[in-house]
Amino acid sequence: MRRQLSKACFQIHSLRRLIHTSTRCSSAISLPLHIVYDASSGASTTTASQGSSKDIVKQEKLSALIDVLSRETRSYSRVWSCYVDFMSYANHDTLPLEIHQAVLRHCVPSSAVLRTWTARRMQAGQAPRVPHLYEARLKSVMRNIRAAGAEATLQDYHVVLEQFAAVGHYTGAMQVFTELTHVCKLEPTSKTFGLCLKAIAHRLSLPIYKTQRADVVADTSKLCRKLLKEMSARGIPSTPFNLDLEMRILKEVLDQEGFYQLMKLGYGIDLDYPDHPPLQSSNMLSPFSTAALNTTLDMLGRLGNVAKLVQTFEVLTQPLPPQASRHYSQEFDDEDDFGISNPASTEPHQTPHAQPNTTSYNILLKHISRAGHATFARHYLFQAMRLDRQVDRLLRSQLYRDPHRTPAPHFGMNRGTIIPVFGEANRDKNMELMRWVGWVTRMAIRRKKNDIAFYSELRDSLPTPKSPSEPTSRGAPPPDVSTALDVDLDSPSTPPDSRPPEKLFDIYLHLDILQKNLDELVTWYENYYEVALVRATQRVKERLGRRVWAGKNIYLLSEGARVTVPRNAWTRIVNFKAGKTRAPGEHGGRVLRNGWVAGYKGLRAPRPQPLQFFDPSSMG
Repeated sequence: MRRQLSKACFQIHSLRRLIHTSTRCSSAISLPLHIVYDASSGASTTTASQGSSKDIVKQEKLSALIDVLSRETRSYSRVWSCYVDFMSYANHDTLPLEIHQAVLRHCVPSSAVLRTWTARRMQAGQAPRVPHLYEARLKSVMRNIRAAGAEATLQDYHVVLEQFAAVGHYTGAMQVFTELTHVCKLEPTSKTFGLCLKAIAHRLSLPIYKTQRADVVADTSKLCRKLLKEMSARGIPSTPFNLDLEMRILKEVLDQEGFYQLMKLGYGIDLDYPDHPPLQSSNMLSPFSTAALNTTLDMLGRLGNVAKLVQTFEVLTQPLPPQASRHYSQEFDDEDDFGISNPASTEPHQTPHAQPNTTSYNILLKHISRAGHATFARHYLFQAMRLDRQVDRLLRSQLYRDPHRTPAPHFGMNRGTIIPVFGEANRDKNMELMRWVGWVTRMAIRRKKNDIAFYSELRDSLPTPKSPSEPTSRGAPPPDVSTALDVDLDSPSTPPDSRPPEKLFDIYLHLDILQKNLDELVTWYENYYEVALVRATQRVKERLGRRVWAGKNIYLLSEGARVTVPRNAWTRIVNFKAGKTRAPGEHGGRVLRNGWVAGYKGLRAPRPQPLQFFDPSSMG
């Protein structure tokens, strides 16, 4: 009996080794009892049983694949494992096209997850060696679809393009675009071009090695122009989202001519004369958004033209009324270039404009401060400080009238608004501007604390809304619209005369943003501003002190003129403490933290000698 049982078990094990080609899913399949080979049966019975067992195993593997695809929470690794297990055991034409398409969408992580994972790897300095880790899976599924005699749809190629756009794999995206247009003879849409532009824009926003940046910029610029020519040849208009991506790409590659032309054709704005209607414009103009304003300011700031940057900011944020176009003459004479020469030839023109937000002022102040314009930097920082209070007062009044229908604020001062101006003052050793920046920071900190106290009390007193218009995510930060992947290509094209819907005010999110800005301001003020102010003040005192010690004159505000100050009077003015008496040969300056001796005769004096704990002269 034992011999027969052991013989049957050995035959079952041999048959399982024969029909199972994958070891990952073999444990999940149990063979029926009628598959067991009987030694007394003939060869025909063996062949029939092997054929029936193969069909049963194939059905089991197909059921496992369909089961994992039908689950709401599925693992992309499990989907790929079941798909490979079935395809290695069956023919390509066995699986329906719908299952291939479902596997294509669920055998890899979602684009949002893949984008976050790639960004985290790059922040840790562990950039992946290949642009897309799961590119081979996508190729295998598309190859199996063609091997089965089916045709992949445009939506299938959009799935692949979304994956490549999530990691900035622009070369793969262009290869897919070439395949679907020339091999499969599919007609691309605005979304197809948008996904290719998305991949290019996202790659330019990722870190690039210095040795590779020139090649990447040249390749992306060439591919962007190729896509624009293809869109023009096919008669596909640029949607507002595609136009935004095109502007981002041209900004990164610093294509000034293409950027100016795109502003004329897409938004009807001539950056050379922003308050005049352009001579060449398209009939289908896109609405000028805040994101487009930020991209324009960043482009002009990178080009280094501060005058045009300030002019564009003022015109596009505070446009003139349409009646002002009556005074623009389009028929200039040599003798009369102003006035109303021919009012009938000038139609009322409303310059496209957008509302600036926090990023707009941060970009403006960053480029102005880098260019060294302290006057402009102080002006716009003061304007930002006033705008912060105006936005907060308006928000409080709207909350008083209708707390559940209040739009979210668009501006709030943060650390990024103040640091550029402080950097300009620190580089030029402009002590007046540096102290004023410190006052602005202290005012911002005090106002942030008051705002947190007010909105915290308001949060506890507000009733719960009965029917909220849209779900809000408590504690989640607002989406970063400055990145290329935040552009929604699935939404319909926006009409030129409409604006995107405003976001409603979320008091919990507003408190989180206020607390974050407060913590950043306090940390920067205590750890960086005060240290830099003391260091800059000391450097100015020492520089003027060297002139006093050399007998040269210095300018005193109290005297209103340049005068010669005695050494004792200068020591009393700058509040230098008298050092203790030293023996001859010792340094009379102050010993700094790093060991250097600083005095009126210079900063770079020799280091003091170490203490001698053992004196050889004491040995007698």
